[in-house]
Amino acid sequence: MIVRGPKGLGEWAAFTEYPDREAAGWLRSGLEQAFDGSVPLPSSDNHRIPVNAIFPNLSLDAIAHWWDLFPGAHSAKVKVGEDRNPQADIERIRIIRQVIGPDISLRLDANGRWSVAETQRILEELQPVGIDYVEQPVATVNELVELKSLLEGTGIRLAADELVRQSHQLPDIIARSAADVAVLKVSPLGGVHATRTLAFQAINAGLQVVISSGLETSVGLAWGARAVALLTEEFGPQPDAGLATAALFTSDITREPLKVADGAIRVSTPVLDDEAIHRLAASPKRTAWWHERLRRCLPLALASAANM
Repeated sequence: MIVRGPKGLGEWAAFTEYPDREAAGWLRSGLEQAFDGSVPLPSSDNHRIPVNAIFPNLSLDAIAHWWDLFPGAHSAKVKVGEDRNPQADIERIRIIRQVIGPDISLRLDANGRWSVAETQRILEELQPVGIDYVEQPVATVNELVELKSLLEGTGIRLAADELVRQSHQLPDIIARSAADVAVLKVSPLGGVHATRTLAFQAINAGLQVVISSGLETSVGLAWGARAVALLTEEFGPQPDAGLATAALFTSDITREPLKVADGAIRVSTPVLDDEAIHRLAASPKRTAWWHERLRRCLPLALASAANM
């Protein structure tokens, strides 16, 4: 759902399977984008935001072509654990390393699907491949703490995502030194204000922050890029962001989709492509579904915004 407001465009892109309370956080972000004049903006639109390539669960023969979608990227993230076949993941990661070369930083994202023992075994096998960090390999803070101890000396770092945006456990992660990286997603976290607050907490505690995205159009991605630009102005150069997900879409709805060039995307103000909006319009049944979802989620979004 795209929202037009006095401050511009907002996007509500919560996945259809998400419960209302979680979807309301995404709605709060879209409303902030379209209506909240207090949202800070970077001082310049000239920021170039380095991004990582993203590899979904591809067939092995598709990997080389897929890498071509991210020209100039200096890092890559691989989605793992989706089909519960660790050996297939390991083989795919090895092929990806061969394709991207030895100098590209390699990140893994398991979405909490692995156990501690499984993660340790997989990462031991991948030690020669060279892994920078693994994002949310396990589901709980306790498991992250245990895993961090087991990985000491390997050079492989741990990142937290779902534990931050769904369980709101960043304070516990910081207090227990459970992760090295906090992955922050603007839309799921409720907007730029909430993301900056968490980023300040994480950076001041010594964690690296990686701004990332869900599956948003270039409207939502533009706000992720702005968040990185703000952190760059406040803290200096930031790690490669996870904002290259426009490559996963066959179509977009802006005149200049945020595709990767020279390893980066640009900060920009999104402008809708009217022809694309018409061509990609939802069916009446899906439109009614979104309207009903809005009716349920709007009070939750406004209540949570009032409590911030």
